[in-house]
Amino acid sequence: MRRFRVTAAILFIVLMLTGSRAFGQISSLKGISGVNVVVNLDDDGKALGLTEETVQTDAELKLRLAGLRILSDTERLAARGGPFLYVNIMVVRYFGRNAAAYQVEFCQNVTLERNGQFFAGATTWDELGLEVNPTAESIRSGIKHHVDSFLNAWLSVNPKK
Repeated sequence: MRRFRVTAAILFIVLMLTGSRAFGQISSLKGISGVNVVVNLDDDGKALGLTEETVQTDAELKLRLAGLRILSDTERLAARGGPFLYVNIMVVRYFGRNAAAYQVEFCQNVTLERNGQFFAGATTWDELGLEVNPTAESIRSGIKHHVDSFLNAWLSVNPKK
């Protein structure tokens, strides 16, 4: 476990030096009318006072206000493309400090044009945030910012009528 933490701390430092990244094929968001929200939060994030329920509620509220329908797990599996927004939060302690990485990904089923191979839950839009000495509120704020970025991308190809 200690070896994992040291490796994670080194990874955080490298990521912090390179800054946050954004990835996305915006055109892949065209026609999406609903999403399921999935949140993964590690124990150190919970120790900061975060809960999966609070983060999920934050994200779902923003999505609803923008006009996206929130799908249940069952609805997602039945929906074309199986769309879901995945929020992953990891907090690690290194050199006496906390660092947090949080990622917001839009995932959907895709098929490769080259060979027709099917992939369930492939990431087609992604943003990553990093913080040193985070608080629960700063992480929630960062995630909300990334959900807003996702919504801006989604709205660019799905304008409101």
